Amino acid sequence: MYLAGNEGAPPREHLVRAMAHARKAADGGRLRALDIGCGPGREALVLLRAGYEVVAFDPYPEMLELASALIAREPDAAELERLVRFEHATLESFAPTLEPSSFDLVHAGFVLPFVLPARFDACFARLAGCLRSGGLLCGQFFGRDDEFIRSAEAGTMSSHSREEIDRLLAPFEAIEIEEINRRGRIGKGRDKWWHVFHVTARLR
Repeated sequence: MYLAGNEGAPPREHLVRAMAHARKAADGGRLRALDIGCGPGREALVLLRAGYEVVAFDPYPEMLELASALIAREPDAAELERLVRFEHATLESFAPTLEPSSFDLVHAGFVLPFVLPARFDACFARLAGCLRSGGLLCGQFFGRDDEFIRSAEAGTMSSHSREEIDRLLAPFEAIEIEEINRRGRIGKGRDKWWHVFHVTARLR
């Protein structure tokens, strides 16, 4: 439902704003970004166009096919394909492979709430650890009132209070934390009650 409702949507505005806070690589080299739950590749393409080398993964093979096809349609596809790597994975399976201090930006677009609660803290610690000093985290957390959280089976989705988010972000400098708790829509799809925290933060 969520993926269908967002078909054809533009890149997420929170990522676009976060990229405005990115710092140039200290050695003048290319910045690296991790795109978690990359979906059909909109954000991966935006990152590539901004000069990032991108590692992107998604648990749905059909999303990876769409993302690869999106890149392949670009006029400079050969160059872009050299700079992007797509992987079939969940965050739970991919997090243990992350090398410390290896990325300048982590984009977790509406992915963190779908991490199993029992694995969340370990996965988030790996995400924080894979950022270089000064690197950016951009993503969403769900609050307790979110319709997905209220209807989920116990132990299958992760939600957080503002205090818990502040604890997770202790190693970071918060750039933007926007809380939304109201009825809205799933992209262009059905109505839904959203309780979401949009977060952009810089690792100290």
